[in-house]
Amino acid sequence: MKLVTLENVMKQQNNRTVLKGIDLVIEEHSQIGIKMSREESELFFELLSGKITPSSGHIQRETDSVLADIREDGLYESLTVQGYLNFFKKVSGFEASLEEFIASFSLSDVWQTKIKRLTIDQQRRVRLFRVFILSPKLLLIESPLTNLTNEGIELYLKALAHLRSANITTLFTSHYTEELLLLSEEIYRYHPQAGLEKTDLAVEAEPETADKDETKEMQPRNVYKVSSKMADKTIFFSPDEIDFIESINSVSNIRIGDEYFPTDLTMNELEEKLATFGFFRCHRSYLINLQRVSELVSYSKNSYTLLLKGNPKVKLPLSRSRLEEMKELIGF
Repeated sequence: MKLVTLENVMKQQNNRTVLKGIDLVIEEHSQIGIKMSREESELFFELLSGKITPSSGHIQRETDSVLADIREDGLYESLTVQGYLNFFKKVSGFEASLEEFIASFSLSDVWQTKIKRLTIDQQRRVRLFRVFILSPKLLLIESPLTNLTNEGIELYLKALAHLRSANITTLFTSHYTEELLLLSEEIYRYHPQAGLEKTDLAVEAEPETADKDETKEMQPRNVYKVSSKMADKTIFFSPDEIDFIESINSVSNIRIGDEYFPTDLTMNELEEKLATFGFFRCHRSYLINLQRVSELVSYSKNSYTLLLKGNPKVKLPLSRSRLEEMKELIGF
């Protein structure tokens, strides 16, 4: 069932175009992530919630049960977690006992604690519990993993899984694609010029078992640079400058800090050329410079994430099928 359909939606604010070229179908039970700025996200949520109308284009809604969980709304800090959630239980007519679900949201230890004394990790899970009580058809949240600890991320994802078991469709926005990979199954990227584009995240097949006698012959290169054509110039990057390379809409993008530079080479070509420089295909859509890796985090039995030095907000997925190969490469 389609919950919301957007067709060529454009929205202007203060005589300035903030969103345009938005084509998206939100199906029931879908898990969508969109990379966009905070300003774009806030306006997008207002459009989806029906608070504002598009400047052009069309939005068709099959449900009015849409909830945008905005961090600025705040929590009632003087109340305990139990008192706060019981308030929403009465407002919404939620019939089940809240105590049945405390463990699913990992709030047992702070059930009688005032909200103002909670950590950011705990407050985010309280917000998810509130959403579970209100039970919207479609939930909208912006950057829920920002500033959480590794343990906080793990517990948030556990609570999110319980939320989704209640058939709540989720749409997340974030400035970081890597965060969206932990939260969603469909990932899009918003470009002010091109509109909404889907990121390549097809399920990766298990690798075929190679012949034990077969070895890859590595031919070291003394000099190699990756090129990116930008307007009327070509930029060359040394491998050691690159943090990672990401495939977006079938285009390989070099990532250096917060900047992206497209290249004409495919991910397979780049993997072959950069293997001797310490690059590793951690995921179908990601080629990472292993010299930049600082941590390997496991949020669940089958979920692995790589963190980069100097930029802990960047979290790259590591496919389960690639874990053993990476262990052999770097010896751990």
